Amino acid sequence: MKKFSDFVKEEFILEMARVGYLDNKLEIYIHTNDPGNIPHFHIRDIQTRGNNFHTCIEIKTNKYFHHTGKEDILNSHQRNSLYDFLKSNDKYGEKNWQVLIKEWNRNNSDTEIPINLDMPDYRNIEENK
Repeated sequence: MKKFSDFVKEEFILEMARVGYLDNKLEIYIHTNDPGNIPHFHIRDIQTRGNNFHTCIEIKTNKYFHHTGKEDILNSHQRNSLYDFLKSNDKYGEKNWQVLIKEWNRNNSDTEIPINLDMPDYRNIEENK
């Protein structure tokens, strides 16, 4: 028999737009109607759905957007993988960077981002203080 917490986790999964994966270990996604209106994306470990690793990064800058429970730091390999992934094309030939922006705009209409925004250098991500 399912517990209430099982249904909550399933609901959370339905409230996101997956952008892709890093090294088959981390998932990049946009959360629907994310509060705060600071454009950002989430990266979490696939195996535990973010219990072991979860961080957020701003879209307009190369800064972390840490908030409770989402305060992990990418290592240099992960940052390079993120950069390479966002520069590459998805299976439909569209840059993953544009996919990320489109998913933010589709799922968080209060703060739209121009689709032609230049991608920050995510190989170097700063703490947002």
